[in-house]
Amino acid sequence: MGHTEFYENITTCEECDFVNEIPPLQGGERFRCQHCGHVLLSVHKFVSIRIMSAGLSTLLMLALAVSFSFLGFSSNGIERTVSLFDTLSVLLGQGYLLLGALISLALFVLPAVYLFSLLFLVWSFQHQDMLGFAQRYCLRWITVIQPWLMVDVFLVGVLVALVKMSSLADISLELSFWAFCGYVLLLLKTVSLVDKRWLWNQVAGQRQVFPKMAATAKQQGLIGCQFCGATVNGHDKHCDRCGHSVYSRRPKSISTTVALLIASLVMYVPANIFPIMETTFLGNTEPSTIMGGVLLLWSLGSYPVAVIIFVASVIIPLAKVLALGWLCWQSCYPSRQFTEQKIKLYRITEFVGRWSMIDVFVVAILTSLVQMGNFMSILPGPAVLSFTSVIVLTMLAAMTFDPRLLWDKDTVVSVSALRERKE
Repeated sequence: MGHTEFYENITTCEECDFVNEIPPLQGGERFRCQHCGHVLLSVHKFVSIRIMSAGLSTLLMLALAVSFSFLGFSSNGIERTVSLFDTLSVLLGQGYLLLGALISLALFVLPAVYLFSLLFLVWSFQHQDMLGFAQRYCLRWITVIQPWLMVDVFLVGVLVALVKMSSLADISLELSFWAFCGYVLLLLKTVSLVDKRWLWNQVAGQRQVFPKMAATAKQQGLIGCQFCGATVNGHDKHCDRCGHSVYSRRPKSISTTVALLIASLVMYVPANIFPIMETTFLGNTEPSTIMGGVLLLWSLGSYPVAVIIFVASVIIPLAKVLALGWLCWQSCYPSRQFTEQKIKLYRITEFVGRWSMIDVFVVAILTSLVQMGNFMSILPGPAVLSFTSVIVLTMLAAMTFDPRLLWDKDTVVSVSALRERKE
């Protein structure tokens, strides 16, 4: 295989395939795709220092969050305190290995790998010659992990769990809870400072090469790397900058997305029929489905929380399946008048998908908190894994869908209009 030529002062939009020339940017400026308006590059002021300070502060808060008690529970003279690690130990002790592994990945493993990789990467900018391979390796981890960071969803799940338990027991917020809140806020701040194109430009440098015309990469015989944003020659199979496979359009995108959506619909049925949680009180066990939990919260007067759970756990998964299914249909049989609206719908489905994990995290935190034998205990129901599968499958479906397909039938008209505006 020959050497791949890639162009670093231009980038290809991952949503519409339009080739954009990147102008000089100052700190605090953003560059949007000239065709669809998608944000391609953000340059933050003093970004390296800010990433280092925010990342180290996040790790400090994580260390504090796991070092102390997280929540306290008191009912009829029986008291119990739990730490974040107790959430894992209780689930693993009860035999819920997959759920325990999911919580471990969401709270500790993925955020820690993300932060250490990012901090090492920023530090290594001063040692380019020695650490070039390690830089690319860390940057790949950062790109892959970022969509799966869910600590903010877990925090909302904790708050929902507290509302559910407020009528049954006295709940106290321990020191670790406040440290965890700081951990979530600082992690979100760190993620907001990360821009994959800026990071790749720091690692790979820049060369001045200009696009042939204002058109898509496919029309110019080029391919935009979906992984790092580089633009490579159309005959190459791998990006020389990041090593990722490149393709003008993702192979079998529609069939893969449809298969994942069908699988998620299959799992959606048991997720809503079987109980997601089983509550034991004074020796009597009562199962609760997702809708049962929503109705219970509504009857207790917790209307906002009931609405949040209903939207996140019932509406969003089903709406995401319908939206992605419709987008797949539009990719094959398009209506050209609404391409921008289709892209907005796709962006929404990508953003909201992970928030359906709220109910899973609610069950996990209640299981760790309420373990008092026959007096009162809560265990996950058989629907937990089915519901988790629905969320993961719909997130994967959104990732495998290639939004560039939506623009293919609309490209000639839209590019001509862009040229007329420039003239």
